[in-house]
Amino acid sequence: MRVRILILGALSAGLLATAAQAQTVLTIGTGLAHDCFLHAKAGTQLRDGVTLCNIALKQDVLSKRDRAGTFDNRGVMLDQLGETEKAAEDFNAAIALYPDLGDPYVNLGAMLIKKGQHQAALEQINKGMDLGMGFPHIGYYDRAVAEQMLGRYKEAYYDYKKALELEPNFAMAGERLKDFVVTRTPAKS
Repeated sequence: MRVRILILGALSAGLLATAAQAQTVLTIGTGLAHDCFLHAKAGTQLRDGVTLCNIALKQDVLSKRDRAGTFDNRGVMLDQLGETEKAAEDFNAAIALYPDLGDPYVNLGAMLIKKGQHQAALEQINKGMDLGMGFPHIGYYDRAVAEQMLGRYKEAYYDYKKALELEPNFAMAGERLKDFVVTRTPAKS
């Protein structure tokens, strides 16, 4: 038997939100960089969180990884505040500083999805996932969004399922799966 996946509903970048807001990088320690991470992870008091990140980047003594993570976390909050270009700049800064950190690639991919650059987004997300990330379900979800926008419905379906497998309470993935109908058809001889 061969699986055939059909997609229902409209496809638009507006309907398929990315999940970059949850893709934060844990920074070690108890300084301002860690507080920046906590704000990014919670998704609350975003302006205060950005201010903490700014101060941490100026004053905290950080390893390259933690500095990159702080750029990434600030980018996550800037994205949530609607400052997409500034967010993308932070994700690029994180990548330039510590290219082995997967999270900023996935977040940059989410920015590219918002710009309609789905193939480029898919490449960035795949690179980030290959490097490893703090919240892999977010990577699978964002990759599924890019795949769906590119018409790769079977791949998108399986990535949404994987996101939900990794994080069973991940409502965004569950909602997207409602757009799919899976049917089984006999393989042609």
